[in-house]
Amino acid sequence: MAEVNDKTAEEKLVAEAEKQEEASVEEQCSEENSESTSEEVEDIIAKRDEEIAALKDLMMRRQADFENYKKRCVKQEETNKRMLIRDIALDVIEINDNLIRASEHALEVTSGEQLEEAHKSYVDGVMMISKSIETMLLKYNIDEIEAVGKPFDPNIHEAIEISAGEGIDEDTVTKVYQKGFKFDEFVLRSSKVQVTKPAAPGANDGEANEG
Repeated sequence: MAEVNDKTAEEKLVAEAEKQEEASVEEQCSEENSESTSEEVEDIIAKRDEEIAALKDLMMRRQADFENYKKRCVKQEETNKRMLIRDIALDVIEINDNLIRASEHALEVTSGEQLEEAHKSYVDGVMMISKSIETMLLKYNIDEIEAVGKPFDPNIHEAIEISAGEGIDEDTVTKVYQKGFKFDEFVLRSSKVQVTKPAAPGANDGEANEG
């Protein structure tokens, strides 16, 4: 009986030893896994830091490129303005040369039959110069505002004289005192015009009765 009890105690001791060994192995494996997981986390963090640094560097480069682009745009816009002013100035200078030549030619004639001819030539020359100015304006997209026969539009027409007339249904421009011009849709100067309004009903009847 004592032998059986000793055997049972021995089995218990062996079982406990096996459990302790298993626990030790599990603990060792857990530590190894923990160390492995820690290394993986550190690797992930290191990769993330590298990606963040790369993105920051890329962002700074893009910002620098954008600033350089803005500077180039400003410089190009200034250059375009200068070139446009140069082109306009050359056209105006050429027109002025024609005016000077026409004036000098007219001053050379002082009397005689040639005076009337010189006067006519001078007027014709001035009209040609006026046409060349209008052509130059069209070159820069500056158009004359259409007026005569058009409905009165206070946005582009300035009425300096108003009259009444028959045969029209709305306020209509019937005469231009000063031409107006626009650049694309921007009005540079309104046309100074005469506006004719529809005659009031019965106006002629009243005049006939007075007669």
